[in-house]
Amino acid sequence: MRRLVTIAWVLAAALAAVPQDADAQVSAPERDGFFIGLGLGGGSFGCSECGDRQSGLSGHLKLGGAVSSQLLLGVESSAWTKEEGGARLTHTNVSALAQFYPAPTTGFFLRGGIGVSTLEASVSGGGMSFSGRETGLGLTAGLGYDVRVGNGFSVSPYGTFGWGDFEAGSANTFQLGLGVTWH
Repeated sequence: MRRLVTIAWVLAAALAAVPQDADAQVSAPERDGFFIGLGLGGGSFGCSECGDRQSGLSGHLKLGGAVSSQLLLGVESSAWTKEEGGARLTHTNVSALAQFYPAPTTGFFLRGGIGVSTLEASVSGGGMSFSGRETGLGLTAGLGYDVRVGNGFSVSPYGTFGWGDFEAGSANTFQLGLGVTWH
């Protein structure tokens, strides 16, 4: 998993180093209309009643519309999961998303959201299976950088923090990954 995240960050750095034409560097990237994006990476999970943090696979799917060249609003679903020895643990957040570009001529963005968080555990073995699920308030925050690689298409390294508040305690995830967005 650590190797996948390292490869994603190296690829993103290489894409950022690719020279752009002079017009692209002077004018702001177009951010208008509909957008859809997805990302994949690695992350860690921790909770208020857990011991050590666990590493696993993470990803997100987002869609929405541009309010201006600096602000995108939409919906995002992000997830972290790990399976080991017949047991699976999954933490998800489905949030209303705001993605803000402080400097409209760059690809750097900050994002945040509020919504619903779900924590699910399941165990299978010996012909039997058990599962449990808890839902609560969810918050997300993150940052990233859109690297334009085509007209209306970006590759984006990102980092995200997700948090969920549950009756039995809280859980959180840190994610690093590489995403793609169609604007």
